Amino acid sequence: MTEDQIDIFYELEIADGKADELRSIAQQMVAANQAAEPGTLVYNVYISEDEKLLTFWETHANNDAMQFHSERFAGGSFVGQILDRTQSARLCLYGAVSDAMKVWAKDHGFEVEYATRIAGFTR
Repeated sequence: MTEDQIDIFYELEIADGKADELRSIAQQMVAANQAAEPGTLVYNVYISEDEKLLTFWETHANNDAMQFHSERFAGGSFVGQILDRTQSARLCLYGAVSDAMKVWAKDHGFEVEYATRIAGFTR
């Protein structure tokens, strides 16, 4: 991870009976983001074994790439599809998140936990 990269951990509680629908939506989201977001370096979606949690693990090259992704997500059709099938969420951003991104998240109704990297490496 470089100094500019931002990691996102977004965990959502799946509504009863919605796991299969979310699998399909996630596959579509991954394809769309892979094609249109060169600054999104990692974009993985996981579902827990008990099908109660949907987790997005993302790495963006920098704040600009993260904001680009966030605006596409908030302005696109996927956000409604995801939120209609989930009940609660935990959103964490790791790295040197810009003040502009923090304002954007707050203005768009996201409650975010922020953490700044103090040490580490990526191989």
